Amino acid sequence: MDNPTFSHGYALLIAVNENMIPNYALPTVAKDATAVRDVLVHPERCAYPAENVRLLLGREATREGIRGGLAWLKERIAADSSGDATAVFFYSGHGAHNPDDNSYYLLPYDLRSPLADSLLRATDVAAEIEAVKPRRLLVVLDCCHAGGMGIKGEDLLGDAGLRKSAAPAEAREVVALARGQGRAALSSSSAAESSYVRSDRAMSIFTYHFVEALTGHAQAEGATEVLVSDIMGHVSRLVPSSARAEYDAPQTPVYQTSGENFPVALLLGGQGISKGVPLPSPTAPLPAAGGPAINTGGGAYFAGPVSAGGNVQAGQKTVGGDEIGGSKYVMSGNFSGAVLNIESQLTNVTQSIMAAAVSGPAKGDLTSLIAALEAELGRVPAERAKEAEAVAGRLAKVTDAVAEGDGEMADLNGRALERAADALGDARPGLPAAARQITAAIRRVLGVI
Repeated sequence: MDNPTFSHGYALLIAVNENMIPNYALPTVAKDATAVRDVLVHPERCAYPAENVRLLLGREATREGIRGGLAWLKERIAADSSGDATAVFFYSGHGAHNPDDNSYYLLPYDLRSPLADSLLRATDVAAEIEAVKPRRLLVVLDCCHAGGMGIKGEDLLGDAGLRKSAAPAEAREVVALARGQGRAALSSSSAAESSYVRSDRAMSIFTYHFVEALTGHAQAEGATEVLVSDIMGHVSRLVPSSARAEYDAPQTPVYQTSGENFPVALLLGGQGISKGVPLPSPTAPLPAAGGPAINTGGGAYFAGPVSAGGNVQAGQKTVGGDEIGGSKYVMSGNFSGAVLNIESQLTNVTQSIMAAAVSGPAKGDLTSLIAALEAELGRVPAERAKEAEAVAGRLAKVTDAVAEGDGEMADLNGRALERAADALGDARPGLPAAARQITAAIRRVLGVI
């Protein structure tokens, strides 16, 4: 018998992790949106049909790309004749509030001057989603990231009189959607607060608890669906306590609902919670999903680990050297252990930051910025792996100095970090900006500047 599916669920997930203006990049938000996508489509989690979920990342998240995604969402819902469609809209990136017109805007990948040509007004996004009128709608906004604070250099928002912000109550136009039947809107923090990345840098605090709510941590035994009230209650209880415990900083999700308390997904594939069975962690690998028989047409199909002492040919690709694919790094060719060294150095970075005499929001900002640089390193081409290793090594030296309270050494290694990042700027334009934001934050923490 086939596993049940949440067949009338549809989701558009957007993460503006890259930007045409490198200083506005938020590399870590890709982890959040990808984690939500993976849980939604997994048959043993939320069980959405894979074809009903679209993820827009990086250069796909342009103004027109987002509009195209909204058009896709409308088309999918319009084609659903059941009258029982549930739509989820998830946006993670920068948001901006214009006090002059009290309007809220989302910032796409192709941000440029003049701003009017590239920003997305939240009311327009809301109107696009509401045009088809799905029976149920959940809007999730994660728009004010600690790692994106303190933007230097070209600041088009400031020049235009805008300010980066989570969606404030008086300008949260997308929340206007909550006025219909079966409507809910959730913002990761209040307007004056930031959204923090977990200290392990796996994902944001908000997304971690959001995924928890989608996977059984907010329900009682016997439940087989995830209700919108489960999500709202869970993140509202746990996000503030986690942000306070990790960074001694406030982060307070804001939500509104109206109409029915509707289901957002199946709970653990519709099986619900089994007594004595531990609930899944949001950071644990998802179980291998069983699927239909695959006809490869005579080609190769690999459903698990592959070990080979020579070349391996799979379809059109022949691997003739070392290839590592993982959640952080995908590199091919001869890199002589550089990836393992990067992993080791970044583990040391985490330990140093946790040991440092830094607390409160400053610690959260620093953790988020380091996560952004780590994400950029994970996208460096394989042939530049040694240079990526050098950046990671310099970062480790900087954070060691921070843990020791040695401002002079932190400053010295910070300059070396910036030079190493500059050398990779042609491959990953966001790296130099990320490195400079880190060194600026560290100098402020240690009183060097």
